[in-house]
Parts: sequence; C-alpha cells; structure tokens
Amino acid sequence: MALPIYVDAHSGYKANERPRQFELDDELYEIAAVEEQWRSPRGSFFKVRTTNGKTYLLAYNEYEDQWTLQSGFDGDELLQRPEIELVTIDRDTIRKAESLIESCERCHPSDAEIPFDWILAGITGKRGRYDFLLTEQARCPTCKQPVTEKTLVEPT
Repeated sequence: MALPIYVDAHSGYKANERPRQFELDDELYEIAAVEEQWRSPRGSFFKVRTTNGKTYLLAYNEYEDQWTLQSGFDGDELLQRPEIELVTIDRDTIRKAESLIESCERCHPSDAEIPFDWILAGITGKRGRYDFLLTEQARCPTCKQPVTEKTLVEPT
C-alpha cells in the first residue's frame, strides 16, 4: 500500500533528487538522513531516517511526478491513519469524475482551482475525514495527463 504525500526535495542535476522533509496530515517530518536509495521501473525509492529516529520508505514516480509513503519500517503506523477512512474509487466512478473535469493544472494552470478529490467527494457523498484511493489512473480529458486525488482541476 502507498499513500500520496507532499515532499520537499533537493533538486540539483534533476528534479527531486533527494527528499528533505515530508508532510502528512499537517504534520511535518524532517529527514535527518537518506540511509539507502535505489531505482526500479516503478520509480526512485528512499529509505529515510527522520529527526525523531523513525525510518520510512518514500518513493518518487517521475512519470506521475508524485511522491508516496510506502508500507514498511515505521511507515506502517502512518498508513494506518485511524482518524481517516480510506475510500476506494472504482473505474466507473473515476470515469464519471473525469467527465466533470474541463482541464487540469498542467494544461490550464491559471484555471485549475480545486483538487480532484473535491469532485470525488461530490460524486460519492463522502465529506470530512476521507481520503480517496483510485483503483486505476484518472486522466485529464483535455491534455490526457495523469490526474491524482490532489491534482488541481477546473470543473465543467
């Protein structure tokens, strides 16, 4: 299981070379050290130790430009997230949500103002302490780029 997160990363020769800190549920985790890192066809992986001594596995997918927290090490306790219910979004709901998108932050950055998960909340009726997990990739109908739960979109 993986959970999308916000990561502040060092960019040198290329973007997102090394994570410096990550944020989940409004809590900031400062990274003291990158203990291991490796690449796979699924992206770049970083085993990191935070300043509070916990170890997490982070992944960066270059194609989707998305960081995720992976299961394993101390990350399992964060993935449990008892205060937030995870809602799986099926293919039909994803297609319905895509039909309600005019454009996304990639093709019309000045028009995209709301996160895609707001559209998902409207369709599912789930509001409040919910996070959505897409069972397959959503795409912007205008530019065909991947859309995640947190991608900013302009509704139709």
